[in-house]
Amino acid sequence: MRGTRRRLSYLLLCISGGVVFQVAYIRFVFLEPTYHALGLTAQEYGDIMSVFGAVAAVMYFVGGWFADRFSPRTLVVSGLLITGIADLSLTVAPGYGTVLAAHIAMAFAGMALYWPALVKAIGSFGGAERQGRLFGFLEAIRGLASTLISGLGALLIGSLLAPATGVRMLIALYGGMSLVTAVALWYTLRGQADRPPGGERSALSLRQLAAAARNRYTWLLGGSIMLMYCFYTTLGYFSPLLQHNFGLTAGLIGVLGVVRSYVFQFVAGPLGGFGVDKLTHSTPRFLRLAFAGATVCVAVLVFLPGTPALSWAALTLMFVLSLMVFASRGVYWASITEARIPAEQRGGVIGLASGLAYLPDAFLPGLVAWWIGDPATGTAAHGGYGTLFGFLTVAGVLGLVLTTVTLRVQRREPAGQPQPRATALT
Repeated sequence: MRGTRRRLSYLLLCISGGVVFQVAYIRFVFLEPTYHALGLTAQEYGDIMSVFGAVAAVMYFVGGWFADRFSPRTLVVSGLLITGIADLSLTVAPGYGTVLAAHIAMAFAGMALYWPALVKAIGSFGGAERQGRLFGFLEAIRGLASTLISGLGALLIGSLLAPATGVRMLIALYGGMSLVTAVALWYTLRGQADRPPGGERSALSLRQLAAAARNRYTWLLGGSIMLMYCFYTTLGYFSPLLQHNFGLTAGLIGVLGVVRSYVFQFVAGPLGGFGVDKLTHSTPRFLRLAFAGATVCVAVLVFLPGTPALSWAALTLMFVLSLMVFASRGVYWASITEARIPAEQRGGVIGLASGLAYLPDAFLPGLVAWWIGDPATGTAAHGGYGTLFGFLTVAGVLGLVLTTVTLRVQRREPAGQPQPRATALT
């Protein structure tokens, strides 16, 4: 695979990364219009998203098995096809059963088939000296594609009399793009990405997982990421707050959601990397600063009166919080290298820590929906946003504690000495 076809394949892979997960995570931008478009209540949609998160967490482990047995081309195309069909099913027959089945299919296609294969396919485009650029441009193009398409969605939803109609059109657009990129990649993706895997294995053995469970960094790093992920997975629930409490329009909410979720993706990520490399020289130290900033934001929101006169303050706090969250997302896993975990243990530590890190997706969406209720359907709140921001404040404080402990553990280890093979959490 050379020349134009090679560049086109790489571009299509990057664009597919900005399309394949968008319907599954559309709540980050268009929460309320989405569950209305799907014929659901806020609680039903939250429960479905929790099921999606639980299935996705399991699929992260299953993905290694598929990646060891099938070519990246086959898996990427299969994942896109299944996702596209699931997306389009939501526009034809929305309702609880269809939405639940579609999201389970998305979790399987995205996390078990598509993601591990995408990583291998992108890596096949160059040697070790080019990996940083290949994956850096992947994230940038993903973010740009997501921004452009979701920006179009915000215009649709803001201009139509029925925002739910705009959401269904946007879902259909994402589904169609998944199918089109699947077909295009089947014909253009060749070379290493079209070959069955060789001797390298991705699936984790029980022995590796057992060793990872005894490694203190699994819990320190995985726990830190999990606590920051609590902030990330609840960002979409700021939209009803801004609309109902601070008086912003649905169209403006959509634009702000695109900026919050996608513009920050390709702006704040590099800033986080720069902050670690040039300022703190330590990922846990940088994460501790991010936890401090995020905790201050949500603690202020606990006491901020919900009035249109203070909408500027709410927006400022939301954007600062988004900056902290997305800057952290860009450097999460650099801690693995800094911790000097032996290469033979990294797969197990990353696998188990990933299951822990993304666990909030399995329970927070349904729980937050229960906390804040749904004024449009008369569903009562159970603690409301005060409970949500109080929970996040506690998560932030615990994140400060875990990152501080991680720094102290690293300081006690002699420079250049590898992490012991299996150490108890202390």
